[in-house]
Amino acid sequence: MKLPDLMLTGWAEIRAHKMRSFLSFFAIAIGIATFFYTLSILSQRYEDIDQTVKISGQGRISTSTSHALTMTQYQDFLHLLPANTSLSLVTDWGNWGTSPWYKGQEITKMGLVGVLPSWRDVDFVYRLEGRFFNWQDIENKSRVAVIMVRPREKEADSSWSTYGPDPENPTIALEELTYRHNLLNQLIQIGQETFTVVGILHIPPVKDDPRFLSNRDYISLIQIPYTTWYDIQPSYRDYFETNIRIVTGQENTANTAATQTVSFLRSQFGPEEKPDIQFFRDTVKDYIQIAYAELKKMLFLGFIAMIAGGIGIMNVTMAVIYSRTKEIGIRRALGATQWDILFQFLIEAMLLGFCGSAAGMLLGYGALLRTAEDVSQMTFSWWVVVLSVLIGLFTSFLFALYPAWQAAKLKPIDALKYE
Repeated sequence: MKLPDLMLTGWAEIRAHKMRSFLSFFAIAIGIATFFYTLSILSQRYEDIDQTVKISGQGRISTSTSHALTMTQYQDFLHLLPANTSLSLVTDWGNWGTSPWYKGQEITKMGLVGVLPSWRDVDFVYRLEGRFFNWQDIENKSRVAVIMVRPREKEADSSWSTYGPDPENPTIALEELTYRHNLLNQLIQIGQETFTVVGILHIPPVKDDPRFLSNRDYISLIQIPYTTWYDIQPSYRDYFETNIRIVTGQENTANTAATQTVSFLRSQFGPEEKPDIQFFRDTVKDYIQIAYAELKKMLFLGFIAMIAGGIGIMNVTMAVIYSRTKEIGIRRALGATQWDILFQFLIEAMLLGFCGSAAGMLLGYGALLRTAEDVSQMTFSWWVVVLSVLIGLFTSFLFALYPAWQAAKLKPIDALKYE
């Protein structure tokens, strides 16, 4: 018999015994649902990681030094690195003894850092209101500031706004201040200097932030130009580290950039300088391993479910063969070969596997709808669908092979005698 005829015969048998067929492919459906759900989550994880790498920059390394780099050193450093490299310097933040003020309110629960315009070259997932720093601000040591505004994903905590010993000098957390006032083009006082807020960086909500958890913003910041930060208080050079971020744009140049970084810092600050170079690719590998470890357990459960489904297919195929032994004898007597009999039962089992795969993918998709935080952000790869169908078909084929072969080996005379 030709394949279309075998499929029609198998489908007719399935329709003739609906309950038996349903029970057969239901176990397959449970296994496929587990596989589909797990593979879809895995595919989404890889999509997220790939998107993060694009945003964070390829060939990215980071380190720090206890010394402050001048702009002359910055230019010399940049010229040593591969072409088109982004070099960013950020001062460390901490309690440096001078809290900003806004209209008589002391601003607390924040960090103050000095940055360069190259800070926004990568990982810039913010909505910018106003403008960011430019190199003229760096050259002129301008008194301008950019404030990072966190999304209000929960109701304001009463602890954000507190009062010190003097009721005439209330303090307010920067996060709460940004909720109450639009600070763009407003003046804030830092030490003895007055700064104009020229930009607002709106941090995306966690569900819309494609960066790794380690790269997200967990504290509200006031940014000022890197050179201004040191100009306000020259002694800061002795107390704060400089964080260095290098993005070459190509992974194969990261090692070269790391070697040049170590060489430059030692040439500037002495042989005792031992920068700890951190490769972003190692972070990516760690996240991939974590994602795979989490999902490996679910894949194992899906594997067990598929074995159970395969055993169900085998039992049903054996029962079908016993109930149709006389039919097999008649077909063999009319000229059907062993291969015809073998393929007939294999095709019927694989049709059950296909139906189970379709039902399982629907179940898996329903599970994704129930568990995904934002379905609009989910991506469904074609390979997940194809692989799910192939798993269902292969399982049905594998577990139906033995019963089908036993049916094919029946001798016509013995089959015709069977009652």
